[in-house]
Amino acid sequence: STAPEVLNPDAAPDGLAHGAGKKGLAIAAVVPGQPVKLVDPPAYNPREAWPEPEVHMAHDEKIELIVHDPTGRAAPYDRCDVRFCKALVELIDGAEHTIDFAIYGLRNQTEVFNAIIRAKQRGVKIRGVVDRTLDGKNYYSSTEELVAALGTVRDDHEAEKRAAHQRANQQDPFKFGKGPLCPRPPGFEGPLQCLKYDLGDRCLLATHASIEQINNSEAIMHHKFFVVDGKAVWSGSTNVSDSCSGGYNANLVTVIRVPEIAQIFTGEFEQMWTKGHYHGEKEALDGPWYVEVEPGVNAIVLFSPQHKPITRGVLPLLRKAKDRIDVAVFYLTHKGITEQLIKAHRRGVRVRIIVDATSATNGYSKHELLRVAGIPVKIENWGGKMHMKSLVVDGHTVVTGSMNFTSAGEGGNDENTTIIESRKHAEYYEKVFQQMWQHIPDQWLEGRPSPESKDSTTACTDGVDNNHDHKADAADPGCGPTPPPLPALPPHYLVAKPGRSCKDAKFPGSENNDDDEGGSRE
Repeated sequence: STAPEVLNPDAAPDGLAHGAGKKGLAIAAVVPGQPVKLVDPPAYNPREAWPEPEVHMAHDEKIELIVHDPTGRAAPYDRCDVRFCKALVELIDGAEHTIDFAIYGLRNQTEVFNAIIRAKQRGVKIRGVVDRTLDGKNYYSSTEELVAALGTVRDDHEAEKRAAHQRANQQDPFKFGKGPLCPRPPGFEGPLQCLKYDLGDRCLLATHASIEQINNSEAIMHHKFFVVDGKAVWSGSTNVSDSCSGGYNANLVTVIRVPEIAQIFTGEFEQMWTKGHYHGEKEALDGPWYVEVEPGVNAIVLFSPQHKPITRGVLPLLRKAKDRIDVAVFYLTHKGITEQLIKAHRRGVRVRIIVDATSATNGYSKHELLRVAGIPVKIENWGGKMHMKSLVVDGHTVVTGSMNFTSAGEGGNDENTTIIESRKHAEYYEKVFQQMWQHIPDQWLEGRPSPESKDSTTACTDGVDNNHDHKADAADPGCGPTPPPLPALPPHYLVAKPGRSCKDAKFPGSENNDDDEGGSRE
């Protein structure tokens, strides 16, 4: 079965438990103006638990980095037994005055929900922001219960409608002028990318597109952060869901106990909640911000799309890399990041990458190109997902946040990126990355494990539709005796370098090759 490919891949879910869209939280119906009844989380089998990574940071750090290795987790849980979930509940339970949150949504996280309700009942002022699609829906099944229980949650729905109106009045860039600068690969109908990468004596050319035509170009409110009492921030790649904060996916969270950074996140929140500005409507204010946290620890905070975190944060960091780069990311479709990783590899930097198995079915994924360039790329074979959006450079600097390495993550969605300059944080990240790298078999340095198959450990017994074809476990052909092949990926070519650069390299079957950017609508 073919996973849907969207122009904004960040809208792809983090794993939908079979039937979770109907189940929601185990709470009584929420009636506006009446107290919400708290309930106990579902019954729990301790044998389902998996120990936290062997390495961890002190909980009293001003910036506590939490990287979760999901190896061995059997399924999504409506539990809060992993460190980053516990840290969130601790912050909420300790709140005295205010909680501001911006989350993609909420699904089957009863302990987090109950903590929020307890805070409201003791008089904490709570405000929230969630994502809405153009038709007013939120992907996560428990979001509406949270919205009804609080009465102070807003969303980006009106901004989506304004953006849709603008799109309707824009000209198609391919309607006039010259067309794509490379031949469209047969069987791929989506927006076309024409890519050229210099490998030294040869050029790597690729024509990337999705199998199906793409009509969904909505930006999303993709933040995942809480600001408590204007003093502390919980943020990162982790959605508040059974698959993410419940521990089934690999994720990274930062717990930041620095009031100056909390105020920076509050400024982002106010643009959305108070002004109703989302996506391209937001102002840059004074950002990006460079904060000296303590001796040897600094933080750079950027928000998407207004600060262009890839252009202004990630790419300069990769250009300066001298020794090693480790990348753990859900989606890697950004051609600029791909280019800088290849350049780093060519100048002798050791580069390793872990990407998600579902994302590796996407027609814009760059994992195959990176492999051709000689970079080791492992595709995870967990039941859950590689959901992190992160990297570490030279044992000194860690990139964290909610932003996938995509053009939509930088230029359309509401996202946060925090770059931490600190040897102790980088050392911790590298230790957990090494742990995950060793847990993924070396066979997945080549090929792709099907996300809904026995190749992906618990994927056929976890109750989750891992490849988004509306079938889970035994009902999915991938879990049967004769799994179907994975969807094909677009082609790439190695050609002789025509001169000092690859700019003039010709795509097979194409006469117009003046530029490698003109054919891209990503």
